[in-house]
Amino acid sequence: MEKRVLVFGTFDGIHPGHEFFLRSAKSRGTYLIVGVARDVHVEELKDRRPHIPEQKRLTAIQKLSTVDDAHLCDERLNSFQIVEYTHPDMIVLGHDQTDLEQALLSWMSEHDHYVPMVRVKKL
Repeated sequence: MEKRVLVFGTFDGIHPGHEFFLRSAKSRGTYLIVGVARDVHVEELKDRRPHIPEQKRLTAIQKLSTVDDAHLCDERLNSFQIVEYTHPDMIVLGHDQTDLEQALLSWMSEHDHYVPMVRVKKL
């Protein structure tokens, strides 16, 4: 039975920490879906432009063997339509994604749509 796992990230230059995070997420299911942050969201949340444009970051993620599916995140920050159309069984968060966790909890509460979340410890 397929177990779909969703993760989110900027992935602005894939490094060993990203690879660890993606492997850890994949180990919790059978099908890994990655939501890649939009450039405009990176600017808003991290107060800087990403080094690599969103389409190139998406392409780099799609090439990884651990990743089964990848999409750019929603155009509107914290709308989480990606959760509705990918139907994950679980969302795995990175060690530093506390703001994302709170945004997801708020969205789930407002939309009566619960998906279990777990956090990956830092490498």
